[in-house]
Amino acid sequence: MRPTLEYTALNRVGWERIAPDRHPQSPEFYTAGGSTLSALETDFLPEVRGKRMLHLACANGNDSLSWAARGASVTGVDLVASAVETANRTADAAGLDARFLAADVYRLPEGLRRFDVVQLSWGAICWMPDLAEWARIVAAHLVDGGVLALFEHHPVWEMLKVAGGQVRVDADYFGRGTPSALRGADRRRMTGWREEVEFASFVWPLADVFTAVRSAGLEVERFQEAPDPEMYDGLGEHAASLPAVYALLARKGRREDAGG
Repeated sequence: MRPTLEYTALNRVGWERIAPDRHPQSPEFYTAGGSTLSALETDFLPEVRGKRMLHLACANGNDSLSWAARGASVTGVDLVASAVETANRTADAAGLDARFLAADVYRLPEGLRRFDVVQLSWGAICWMPDLAEWARIVAAHLVDGGVLALFEHHPVWEMLKVAGGQVRVDADYFGRGTPSALRGADRRRMTGWREEVEFASFVWPLADVFTAVRSAGLEVERFQEAPDPEMYDGLGEHAASLPAVYALLARKGRREDAGG
């Protein structure tokens, strides 16, 4: 397996190419009360006002700014410098308490403070080549009593492909650290981009996610799997029988007024 930073450097190049075509919400979207957050996210984190939140792999900041609009003080981190610049401009124009940094999750800036909430969402963990190290980094940036909030595509969805109303297996659920090269429809599904751009993504079994989180000293307090029929387009009523997303809340140390 290649070193972690080789994978993240490869993906940075790909995401930089995609960034100009990934459009952020406007400042007016937030000042008018708009939000990109799902009901699952706000159910797991119902009260974030006054909380310090670190959003890893935040892309162009749409979800980060939605949390800021709910009262969180948000620091967003992403590989892509141009996406971070866009997010900072939007935050300033909307008057939201959010700042964005261009950095590799595996090489976060020194001196970064600890947070009440560390959050990742919707297609972030598949870009993490080393799950154990990722979880250790999360734990190191949480205050005592702070929480990891993970909202993700289900690994079953990541390994299945729907075509012509039929489902076929397109990846190895137990690949564990073996990257999948995204091609054709899979690349479009994961990134929204049609041009030939090279990426390396990873399917992480739920058992590996739980093991990494607990090995880092975090205690899982809540976990939920859910369907999303739109993510299995073409299966009709059967789409609701398959897992599409999941949410996990894990706490560091003693419970305080840190989140959840």
